[in-house]
Amino acid sequence: MRLSKLRTHLDQALQANAEAIKAHITNVLQQGRTTGIEAAFAGAFHKQLGSKGINWKPELPLDIVGVEQRYHDRTRGRVDCLIAASATALEYKAVRTPRIQPSPKFDLGQILADYMRLASGSGLEYAYLVIFLYGPIVSDCSSPGSLYRRFHNQMFVDQDLARQKNQLSAAEEEAIVHLGWEKAWGEPQPPEFAAAALRGEIGVVCVSALERW
Repeated sequence: MRLSKLRTHLDQALQANAEAIKAHITNVLQQGRTTGIEAAFAGAFHKQLGSKGINWKPELPLDIVGVEQRYHDRTRGRVDCLIAASATALEYKAVRTPRIQPSPKFDLGQILADYMRLASGSGLEYAYLVIFLYGPIVSDCSSPGSLYRRFHNQMFVDQDLARQKNQLSAAEEEAIVHLGWEKAWGEPQPPEFAAAALRGEIGVVCVSALERW
């Protein structure tokens, strides 16, 4: 699935389900949890795919998708979503902006592992990180471009902090360069391998893990 089409589906999913997603986020945050936030976003997106007659499969083993495990000390794992007709694999992550967890690798580490996993998929046509965003910074964004910029620059800050603490592996540092996160982003629009959608207090950024989009 091309990036432009994926972005359209994500935007429509947010538009149709924004109130339900926001209600879920408010409910769990009031309880001091973040349970199910990623699932709420993903469920809205899967509902959108189904409404368009797009066949998708969730939680497939890595060997079925044809990607390698890149999480430290893990041998097994699953890819969040596969759209077989277009050989498109997706990995999801819900991210609060700004980060409130103390570790700069709280989000960064998982996103980098997902990126490296997807990038290993030689049999895939397309592979994307799909990062669902919520939090005060999202509410302050005025456009999809500003949302991407805020997300990118949070990753820039986090990787810089992790680098200062010697928390990055050589493979992670290489992935950061591929993603462009070793530098701040100041452009009004995302780079050509990324896209964003914004609906009020929630948004999404998708980033290609392959050299196709």
